[in-house]
Amino acid sequence: MRKLLSLVVVAVLGSSLVACGSDKPDFGAGGIKVTSDFGQKPTVTHRDGDPEKSLVTQVLKEGDGPEVKKGELLTANYLGQIWRDGKVFDNSYDRGAPSSFPIGVGGVIGGWDEGLVGKKIGSRVMLSIPSDKGYKEQGNEQAGIKGDDTLIFVVDLVSAAGNDTPLDATPAPSAATKIKITGGLNAEPKATVPAGFKAPAKPGKPVVIALGKGKPIEKGSQLITRYVVFDYAGKKQASTWDGQPATQTSPAQPPAPTDQLQVGPGPNGQAGPVDGLAGMPIGSRVLVELPPSKDASGKSISAFAVIDVLNAFPAPKQQGQ
Repeated sequence: MRKLLSLVVVAVLGSSLVACGSDKPDFGAGGIKVTSDFGQKPTVTHRDGDPEKSLVTQVLKEGDGPEVKKGELLTANYLGQIWRDGKVFDNSYDRGAPSSFPIGVGGVIGGWDEGLVGKKIGSRVMLSIPSDKGYKEQGNEQAGIKGDDTLIFVVDLVSAAGNDTPLDATPAPSAATKIKITGGLNAEPKATVPAGFKAPAKPGKPVVIALGKGKPIEKGSQLITRYVVFDYAGKKQASTWDGQPATQTSPAQPPAPTDQLQVGPGPNGQAGPVDGLAGMPIGSRVLVELPPSKDASGKSISAFAVIDVLNAFPAPKQQGQ
């Protein structure tokens, strides 16, 4: 009888121990656990103790899109958290819009360049990034990051585009402009301006060169674009197909699309030069006449831009919204 009771007690206690064990967090790679699905703000926890000393990458959910290529502009939602104290120092989910970064070319911290190139669009990726592939010994005082901090990122890969990404568009049979625009829809456009052509007194409506097949661009959108700016002699003035040299305030930028154009109204209701793109389908190539500006000497300059709209997302919320 005593032996039988012992067996019963062991069985009961054993089942209790198993049940208690099942309550422990199910940590993944690097001792990190991430909850919530792609597109939702994640919650990140990790095991006790020190983090891994090398870069840890885990695909939590694999997408079915193309692989991210070095040199592309990557658009992603992300959350960054410090291992040491669990502080979330930055995230795009609260801003209501993804952010865009040149990837694989030194435009972001090394752990992103190394850990995200080659991953598929639509994937959720966890990165545990040691300081030597993060903010290094200088840290980031404003974000509360010390020089030896390991950072945990959860990154949702939304889209990526390069200078060779083809537009899904149909060339317009006869564009409503005397300026001739040539070039493939995956290449830098060229412009030929007729002799004697005068710049308009004020910008007109955008001219469709090729009509995209995507969703209509909404007001208040942040655009992912490529563009070339020409003067009315047909001379190129600026292009996202050309790299930008370093300045006193920013490092050199490789050739890549940009996320710097926004369809208004702006945060304070102000109008912008590309507001006329609202309602046009994503994937379009358009000619946009720009408002006159002045150069360093005070001389008035008139120009137009040929813009490829690669994608559009809601503009980030402003602080206080």
